[in-house]
Amino acid sequence: MSCTKIPNIISLSSTHWLSSFTHWLFPQSCFLCGDISTQVVCTACLADLPYQNAACIYCAKPLKSEKTNSEICYQCRKELPPYTHTQALFSYTYPVSTLIPAAKFQQNLAVLNLLGYLMAQFMILEPRPDVLIPVPLHPKRLRQRGYNQSLELAKCITKETGIPLDNKACKRIKNTAPQTSLTSSQQRQDNVKCAFQIINIKPHWQHIILIDDVMTTGSTVKELALEFKKAGAKRVDVWCCARR
Repeated sequence: MSCTKIPNIISLSSTHWLSSFTHWLFPQSCFLCGDISTQVVCTACLADLPYQNAACIYCAKPLKSEKTNSEICYQCRKELPPYTHTQALFSYTYPVSTLIPAAKFQQNLAVLNLLGYLMAQFMILEPRPDVLIPVPLHPKRLRQRGYNQSLELAKCITKETGIPLDNKACKRIKNTAPQTSLTSSQQRQDNVKCAFQIINIKPHWQHIILIDDVMTTGSTVKELALEFKKAGAKRVDVWCCARR
């Protein structure tokens, strides 16, 4: 995915920004550089974020180190994933590696909403999907954290694009260990095996988008995509905020 423009955050759905960020005080400091800013991340820092460029069309793995002109990474050439196309807004490097943990673990909803609106601006919407499905958290993890970061991202995208959102279509039935605590791809695959259950899939949902915050090996979205394909979805894609 190639990103060549930096959106003017001030102009993005002013009503949403005002309603979402009523707790902001003006002037405020940029979360990253500390300079006075009218938004949570200043324009200069937004321009310097690691927007993803050349990447595998299936899994969004960066291709800059690949010794090939192919648009498909080595792993996906060996075995195609159950999802058709992945879009990642950022590479998971600094300062995105600071922004996402703040949004995910430190209840910084201002940063989380910013990331969601940026995803809405940059994701290619055609062919237009039928529904957005955020990757669910296990109820125990949800109680601990207080919110599902993938759901919050999806809410922002829905507000900006009008694509329907459904967070009741599936649930996480296995309280898995955090994927970041596992070192190998096989461990991550085993960790999420049989972790999801499809509760309801509507007949017109033939093109589903899974929303996630960070994609590393793709084990989580692979398992969830497989379940939706078994349930009858013809096409499943992935939109994530960042790709490791």
